[in-house]
Order: sequence, then structure tokens, then C-alpha cells
Amino acid sequence: MNVRRIFTRIAVLALCAAGTAHGEDFPARMVRIVVPFTAGGLADVVARGLAQELTTRWSRPVIVENRPGANTIIAAEYVARAAPDGHTLLMANDPTLSSNQYLYRKLSYDPVKDFMPVVNLVQTREILLASNDFAVRSVEELVARAKARPGEVTYGSYGVGSKAQLDAEAFSSMAGIRLNHVPYKGVADVMAALVGGQIDMAWVGVPPSIPMVRGGKVKLLAVAAPQRIAAFPEAPTFAELGFPKMVSQAWFGLVAPRGTPDEVVRKIAADVSEVASQPAFQEKYVTGVGLEPLNQGPSEFARFLAQDRAEYEASIRNANVKLD
Repeated sequence: MNVRRIFTRIAVLALCAAGTAHGEDFPARMVRIVVPFTAGGLADVVARGLAQELTTRWSRPVIVENRPGANTIIAAEYVARAAPDGHTLLMANDPTLSSNQYLYRKLSYDPVKDFMPVVNLVQTREILLASNDFAVRSVEELVARAKARPGEVTYGSYGVGSKAQLDAEAFSSMAGIRLNHVPYKGVADVMAALVGGQIDMAWVGVPPSIPMVRGGKVKLLAVAAPQRIAAFPEAPTFAELGFPKMVSQAWFGLVAPRGTPDEVVRKIAADVSEVASQPAFQEKYVTGVGLEPLNQGPSEFARFLAQDRAEYEASIRNANVKLD
């Protein structure tokens, strides 16, 4: 065996050993969870709860860093360029890894190639709310009014290309109606416009809707879920109303930069899964606020993403939306 081959073999063995040790010893320093939204939002609250628990478990500081903007692109690009060692993670959602690639002709990151799925944590079902000033009490009445007055019924969304717009356009197609889109900067603005009667309806996730619906400030018409949901058991599903394909959810999950050692990914996934499964964590950050637990590990998360991307591609094609 020549000298070059001996040194090559030694180098390979050293790398293998280093990879194993890296997995066993993780984390070696502070871990950063990057959230692509402002502080106080749903993803931020879940991330901070997770960071607190992981800090105790790992005996290393786990912090949350907010990098909002550009439909999650700023945060995604930052994490995609980070060292692939597990110490920088991204709290991704459906725009980050599923819809952006179909909304933008060019992205500064690759949703498929730049990240490794770690744990898909939670999801929220989308529901259809109506303003109290809007003279309809059901989806049937909504469809009848929209057909009688094409383009007059308004809906709000948290931006062009957002899930709220895509859901509205998908439903419009199914119902054979035409609605008038009014985009806003965020969910809070949409809810304020809905309560104030500036728009007729909106598609929103469950958590921010709970106080508004239970407080009687808006009307809940239907939920886009396969079956009725715990937060609003009285509300019918779209399937019950004759729209079986009107199913929609938004999700949040942790991903790592591509190239992160498999041992590290498995350790993070196992520890996060254990934390997220604790009843106290569920009550405070998941079911207690209207979210649904997913807790999907790397392989299951990868399969979930493949399906989610296919559904978004079809939805965006249907809505004919581009952001550049």
C-alpha cells in the first residue's frame, strides 16, 4: 500500500470518527433558531418555548433570532449559508420551503437542495371568517351572493401570493364565483379590517381567530379540514357543505442547512420531538392555542414536503400569481 493511499485512508477514518463524535457531542456551543417573522407571532412563540426547553436539556444556550421580511426569504437565505453543523436552524413554514419556488422566478436559496428536514412541529387549519357587517350567515349564502354580484364580495389576505389569497382563489374556482382581493401587510391588519367591516371575509388560521370568534366580533362560516376541529366543533367543514377538496393548513417545522451530519440531525429531531410531546408543552404552545401537533421526524417531514410542494404548485397555477 503506497503512502498516498495510507494517508487517504487515515483521513477518511478521521472524518468518520469526527462525524460520530460531532453527533454525540452536539451541541458544542450556542444554538440559534432563526424565525422569519417578527417577535410575538405564532412561529416566534413556539420557537421560544422550544428554545427554553432545549436550553435546559442541552445545557447550552438556545436562542431565537428574528429575521423577518421578503416572504421568509431573508431568514431562509441566511440559514442556507450558515455552517452545516446544526448550530443554526430555521423555523420554516410553507412559503419558505413549498410556495416561494413557484411564486418567484428566481430565489436566493433552493428550497429543496439547501435544507435538510429535521422536525415538522405543528400545523394550523385555515378557516373562513366573515364580517358581522356582511349579510351572510353561511357558505351557501356567500356563494349565492357572490354569483348574484360578481366581483363585489371582498376578501382580505396578508399579501399577494399568501396562503389566504391562494385559498380564496381555490374556493372561488370550486364554487364558480369571482371575488375581489384586498391585500394587507399581515394577519393583524386583516383581522382589524374584518372586525371593522372594511372587507367581507377572510381566510385565517385558527389561533388568531379564537378570541375574535368566541368574542362575537366575526362570524365563522366553515373550516378547511378533513373533519371538524377541536377549537370550533360547531363549525362545519367545507366537505360537509359540498366542497370536499377545500382542505388547507399552514405548518411550522425546523430545518438545518444541507450538509449537516446525519447524526446531528437525528439527535436534534429526537430531542425536539421529546420536548414537543410533553403535555405541558402541548398545552402551552400547541393544542392550548389552537394548533395541531405534527411532530414528524426527518423522513416523514420529507414526504410531507413533497406532497405540500405539489399542492402549492397546482394552487399557484390556478390562481395565476407571480411575485416577480
